[in-house]
Amino acid sequence: MTTLPQSITHKKDNVVEIESLNLEEVEAGKLSATPNLAYDYKTDPNHPWNWPRRKKSLILLLVGTNAFMGYFSSAVYIPASHDIMLYFNTNLTVINATIALFLLMIAIAPLFWAPFSERIGRRWIYITSMLFFAICSAIVGISRNLGLFFAFRLIQGIFVCAGQALGGGTVSDIFEPHERGKAMSIYILSTILGPSVAPMIGGYVDQYLGWRWIFYLKAIIGGVIVILNVCFLKETLYAIPNSSCEKAAPTNRLQSLQFNPFTSLQLLLKKEVALVCLPTSVAFGWFYFQVTILPTTYSSIYHFSTGTIGLCYLAGGIGNTTGSILSGLLSDKLYTRACKRNGGVAVKEFRLRPIYFGIPALVAGSILYGWFLHISVHWIGPLFGYLMVTFGIMYTVTVVNTYLADSFATKAASIVSVNNFTRNVCGMIFSLTAVQIRDSLGDGWAYTVMGLMSLVIYMISIPIVERFGARWRNSIA
Repeated sequence: MTTLPQSITHKKDNVVEIESLNLEEVEAGKLSATPNLAYDYKTDPNHPWNWPRRKKSLILLLVGTNAFMGYFSSAVYIPASHDIMLYFNTNLTVINATIALFLLMIAIAPLFWAPFSERIGRRWIYITSMLFFAICSAIVGISRNLGLFFAFRLIQGIFVCAGQALGGGTVSDIFEPHERGKAMSIYILSTILGPSVAPMIGGYVDQYLGWRWIFYLKAIIGGVIVILNVCFLKETLYAIPNSSCEKAAPTNRLQSLQFNPFTSLQLLLKKEVALVCLPTSVAFGWFYFQVTILPTTYSSIYHFSTGTIGLCYLAGGIGNTTGSILSGLLSDKLYTRACKRNGGVAVKEFRLRPIYFGIPALVAGSILYGWFLHISVHWIGPLFGYLMVTFGIMYTVTVVNTYLADSFATKAASIVSVNNFTRNVCGMIFSLTAVQIRDSLGDGWAYTVMGLMSLVIYMISIPIVERFGARWRNSIA
């Protein structure tokens, strides 16, 4: 029986970084069981970590654009939900269900896309999934009955989420550990920016062109992205030569494609994974509650038009952007500083330390937003609270995703997909029950519960992982 090394060690700026090998990939036939221990990635010009900065940046931009379309597609027609409800002669709960089930699709489908990409590569999945998304968008746009609209909205979700599923893996493919924090913040920003800017666009498109053009616009954007992917997106999943990570020859082509997509969910059985996914998922669920109910809230309290309601989401876009940028700036710097203070030895849990800067903004923003709405202060007041909420959520989600990608570098696509799964399941639940929660609690108490629940879960889960995460991760089951 061949004995495999459990880790590969890199050194940068006197900081030793250790990454675990993915032994499951060996068993799957992706890696050779006889690794070349003499391999040095720095001497291999074809290794994605050694690609020119411009090439890496272009790929990161394309990956971010693909990932952006997931939540953009889920939220872009929220301001038009009333018009769609009237056209199909249904109620708001049914329209909200299309949002909720769309989120369910983009929660489940990445569990297939991520391990599939780790077998056949990333590039062609980006291309084909976006192509089918564009086709489905056009079909939704021409739909004349609710059944067709509903069905192809769900199929849209299956294909558009591929960018989110593969993005974390692609970032790990092309960026070394010491530079992943900034790159991951850009990728995460692109994924979560959609719910903030999409309604602004959708509101004005619906107001001046009609709701169908929202979906025609998505089809056009999807087609443009397909062309960009074909022309500029390179394969990033790299097989290290000379047997270290080279592809083993399967007995037949189909053997290499066999996998159980739900094995990725087994990562949730790891205590450190479950505990860091829990707070960000709950916070994200409340965020989708806020996003879903915002049109009804501002039309009933401030009597805003569809286009003006869309502009309200701009506050969330500003919060998301600043949260992502600040997290990216702080993450790598604080991580490197903590490693140096630890004698030059990296501990992955150091990645979680910056998270405490984002939690107060999330909690305070939630409470301010709810009670400002309750007493009907000027609309700028609750929007400031909304900005704080999105800043806090974006900041903490970026920190957690960077930690997960670093801790499970060889399974980066799968681990990010697991986090994506838990977030979107919570998003589905909260968006589906948004009307009932607001009617039962009112704005003030609903968002107070949001803030306090987030605070409790974050302050219990994260410190536990900081203390025990390394021990759990390195323990042999």
